[in-house]
Amino acid sequence: MKQLRALLSITTALAALAGSARAQVTITPMVGGYVPASDMHQVTGSAQNLAKTRDGTLSLGAAVDFGMLRGTLMYASGTTIKNANEADIGKGSVLGAAADLVIRPLPRVLVQPYLMVGGGQKFYRYDRTTTFTLENNSDFAFHGGIGADLMMGNMGVSAELTDFLSKGAEDKWNVHDAFLMVGLKFRMGQ
Repeated sequence: MKQLRALLSITTALAALAGSARAQVTITPMVGGYVPASDMHQVTGSAQNLAKTRDGTLSLGAAVDFGMLRGTLMYASGTTIKNANEADIGKGSVLGAAADLVIRPLPRVLVQPYLMVGGGQKFYRYDRTTTFTLENNSDFAFHGGIGADLMMGNMGVSAELTDFLSKGAEDKWNVHDAFLMVGLKFRMGQ
Protein backbone atom coordinates (compact mmCIF):
# COMPACT_ATOMS: atom_id res chain seq x y z
CA MET A 1 0.00 0.00 0.00
CA LYS A 2 2.92 2.33 0.74
CA GLN A 3 4.23 1.72 -2.78
CA LEU A 4 0.88 2.69 -4.30
CA ARG A 5 0.65 5.88 -2.22
CA ALA A 6 4.18 6.88 -3.19
CA LEU A 7 3.46 6.17 -6.85
CA LEU A 8 0.24 8.20 -6.76
CA SER A 9 2.01 11.13 -5.04
CA ILE A 10 4.80 11.17 -7.60
CA THR A 11 2.32 10.85 -10.47
CA THR A 12 0.23 13.75 -9.15
CA ALA A 13 3.30 15.98 -8.85
CA LEU A 14 4.48 15.07 -12.35
CA ALA A 15 1.00 15.61 -13.79
CA ALA A 16 0.92 19.10 -12.28
CA LEU A 17 4.30 19.88 -13.88
CA ALA A 18 3.19 18.44 -17.21
CA GLY A 19 -0.05 20.43 -17.09
CA SER A 20 1.81 23.66 -16.53
CA ALA A 21 4.07 22.87 -19.49
CA ARG A 22 1.00 22.64 -21.77
CA ALA A 23 1.61 19.01 -22.65
CA GLN A 24 -0.25 17.48 -25.56
CA VAL A 25 -3.12 15.28 -24.32
CA THR A 26 -4.11 12.16 -26.22
CA ILE A 27 -6.76 9.56 -25.40
CA THR A 28 -6.47 6.03 -26.77
CA PRO A 29 -9.26 3.44 -26.40
CA MET A 30 -7.81 -0.02 -27.14
CA VAL A 31 -8.82 -3.61 -27.82
CA GLY A 32 -6.62 -6.68 -28.05
CA GLY A 33 -5.56 -9.83 -26.31
CA TYR A 34 -4.62 -10.74 -22.77
CA VAL A 35 -1.74 -13.20 -22.43
CA PRO A 36 -1.03 -14.59 -18.95
CA ALA A 37 2.68 -15.20 -19.48
CA SER A 38 3.33 -17.26 -16.34
CA ASP A 39 1.78 -19.97 -14.20
CA MET A 40 -0.52 -18.95 -11.38
CA HIS A 41 1.58 -18.77 -8.26
CA GLN A 42 -0.88 -16.79 -6.16
CA VAL A 43 -3.66 -19.35 -5.58
CA THR A 44 -3.91 -22.39 -3.35
CA GLY A 45 -6.40 -25.21 -2.98
CA SER A 46 -6.81 -28.96 -2.85
CA ALA A 47 -3.98 -30.87 -4.54
CA GLN A 48 -6.03 -32.09 -7.50
CA ASN A 49 -7.75 -28.77 -8.16
CA LEU A 50 -4.79 -26.44 -7.68
CA ALA A 51 -5.00 -23.65 -10.25
CA LYS A 52 -1.93 -23.82 -12.43
CA THR A 53 -2.45 -21.84 -15.64
CA ARG A 54 -4.75 -19.30 -17.24
CA ASP A 55 -5.71 -19.01 -20.89
CA GLY A 56 -5.59 -15.76 -22.83
CA THR A 57 -8.73 -13.87 -23.75
CA LEU A 58 -10.04 -10.66 -25.30
CA SER A 59 -9.10 -7.48 -23.44
CA LEU A 60 -10.09 -3.84 -23.41
CA GLY A 61 -8.01 -0.87 -22.38
CA ALA A 62 -7.52 2.86 -22.42
CA ALA A 63 -4.58 5.21 -22.14
CA VAL A 64 -4.40 8.94 -21.48
CA ASP A 65 -1.10 10.62 -22.39
CA PHE A 66 0.02 13.96 -20.94
CA GLY A 67 3.23 14.44 -22.91
CA MET A 68 5.74 12.10 -21.24
CA LEU A 69 3.27 10.97 -18.56
CA ARG A 70 0.63 8.36 -19.16
CA GLY A 71 -2.20 6.66 -17.31
CA THR A 72 -3.04 3.13 -18.47
CA LEU A 73 -6.02 0.91 -17.69
CA MET A 74 -6.28 -2.68 -19.00
CA TYR A 75 -9.07 -5.23 -18.37
CA ALA A 76 -9.50 -8.87 -19.37
CA SER A 77 -12.54 -10.96 -18.45
CA GLY A 78 -13.32 -14.62 -18.96
CA THR A 79 -9.84 -16.06 -18.77
CA THR A 80 -10.11 -19.82 -18.22
CA ILE A 81 -8.25 -21.17 -15.20
CA LYS A 82 -6.87 -24.71 -15.53
CA ASN A 83 -5.37 -27.19 -13.08
CA ALA A 84 -2.15 -29.16 -13.58
CA ASN A 85 -4.09 -31.73 -15.71
CA GLU A 86 -5.25 -28.94 -18.09
CA ALA A 87 -8.87 -29.33 -16.93
CA ASP A 88 -10.97 -26.14 -16.68
CA ILE A 89 -11.73 -25.29 -13.06
CA GLY A 90 -13.06 -21.74 -13.29
CA LYS A 91 -13.14 -18.31 -14.89
CA GLY A 92 -11.45 -15.12 -13.81
CA SER A 93 -10.62 -11.56 -14.74
CA VAL A 94 -7.74 -9.17 -14.28
CA LEU A 95 -7.67 -5.36 -14.14
CA GLY A 96 -4.40 -3.46 -14.37
CA ALA A 97 -3.93 0.25 -13.71
CA ALA A 98 -0.60 2.03 -14.09
CA ALA A 99 1.13 5.40 -14.23
CA ASP A 100 3.97 5.42 -16.75
CA LEU A 101 6.76 7.51 -18.13
CA VAL A 102 6.73 7.37 -21.96
CA ILE A 103 10.13 7.56 -23.65
CA ARG A 104 10.30 8.30 -27.37
CA PRO A 105 13.93 7.51 -28.26
CA LEU A 106 13.63 8.02 -32.03
CA PRO A 107 12.20 10.95 -33.98
CA ARG A 108 8.87 10.51 -35.74
CA VAL A 109 9.31 9.35 -39.32
CA LEU A 110 5.69 8.55 -40.14
CA VAL A 111 5.64 6.10 -37.19
CA GLN A 112 6.68 7.04 -33.63
CA PRO A 113 8.10 4.14 -31.55
CA TYR A 114 8.02 4.47 -27.76
CA LEU A 115 8.88 2.70 -24.52
CA MET A 116 6.81 2.75 -21.32
CA VAL A 117 8.04 2.22 -17.78
CA GLY A 118 6.09 2.73 -14.57
CA GLY A 119 4.12 1.01 -11.88
CA GLY A 120 0.61 0.41 -10.71
CA GLN A 121 -1.76 -2.18 -9.34
CA LYS A 122 -3.23 -5.46 -10.58
CA PHE A 123 -6.61 -6.68 -9.34
CA TYR A 124 -7.71 -10.32 -9.76
CA ARG A 125 -11.22 -11.73 -9.42
CA TYR A 126 -12.29 -15.36 -9.78
CA ASP A 127 -15.76 -16.87 -9.88
CA ARG A 128 -17.08 -18.40 -6.66
CA THR A 129 -17.67 -21.88 -8.11
CA THR A 130 -13.97 -22.74 -8.02
CA THR A 131 -12.42 -24.84 -5.28
CA PHE A 132 -9.29 -22.75 -4.80
CA THR A 133 -8.70 -19.55 -2.85
CA LEU A 134 -6.83 -16.44 -3.83
CA GLU A 135 -4.04 -15.47 -1.46
CA ASN A 136 -4.05 -11.82 -2.53
CA ASN A 137 -6.48 -10.26 -5.01
CA SER A 138 -4.52 -7.02 -5.41
CA ASP A 139 -0.80 -6.74 -6.16
CA PHE A 140 1.64 -3.90 -6.77
CA ALA A 141 3.06 -4.35 -10.28
CA PHE A 142 5.79 -2.86 -12.38
CA HIS A 143 4.45 -1.90 -15.78
CA GLY A 144 6.47 -1.65 -18.97
CA GLY A 145 6.21 -2.15 -22.66
CA ILE A 146 6.89 -1.08 -26.20
CA GLY A 147 4.65 0.47 -28.80
CA ALA A 148 4.35 2.59 -31.90
CA ASP A 149 1.80 5.03 -33.23
CA LEU A 150 0.95 6.57 -36.57
CA MET A 151 -0.69 10.01 -36.36
CA MET A 152 -2.68 11.63 -39.18
CA GLY A 153 -3.59 15.06 -37.89
CA ASN A 154 -5.53 14.77 -34.63
CA MET A 155 -6.23 11.03 -35.09
CA GLY A 156 -3.98 8.05 -35.28
CA VAL A 157 -3.49 4.34 -34.71
CA SER A 158 -1.46 2.82 -31.89
CA ALA A 159 -0.16 -0.72 -31.25
CA GLU A 160 1.64 -1.89 -28.12
CA LEU A 161 2.75 -4.82 -26.00
CA THR A 162 2.81 -4.23 -22.24
CA ASP A 163 3.41 -6.37 -19.16
CA PHE A 164 2.30 -6.05 -15.55
CA LEU A 165 4.98 -7.82 -13.44
CA SER A 166 4.20 -8.66 -9.80
CA LYS A 167 5.33 -10.99 -7.03
CA GLY A 168 3.99 -14.51 -6.71
CA ALA A 169 3.33 -16.66 -3.67
CA GLU A 170 7.04 -17.42 -3.16
CA ASP A 171 7.78 -13.66 -2.95
CA LYS A 172 9.51 -13.73 -6.36
CA TRP A 173 8.86 -11.33 -9.24
CA ASN A 174 7.48 -14.03 -11.54
CA VAL A 175 3.82 -13.25 -12.31
CA HIS A 176 3.44 -11.72 -15.78
CA ASP A 177 0.17 -10.39 -17.21
CA ALA A 178 0.79 -9.19 -20.78
CA PHE A 179 -1.54 -7.24 -23.07
CA LEU A 180 -1.15 -6.96 -26.85
CA MET A 181 -3.35 -4.02 -27.84
CA VAL A 182 -4.31 -1.80 -30.81
CA GLY A 183 -6.29 1.39 -30.59
CA LEU A 184 -7.39 4.68 -32.06
CA LYS A 185 -5.47 7.68 -30.72
CA PHE A 186 -7.24 11.04 -30.41
CA ARG A 187 -5.26 14.25 -29.85
CA MET A 188 -7.22 16.72 -27.72
CA GLY A 189 -6.85 20.51 -27.94
CA GLN A 190 -4.41 22.01 -30.39
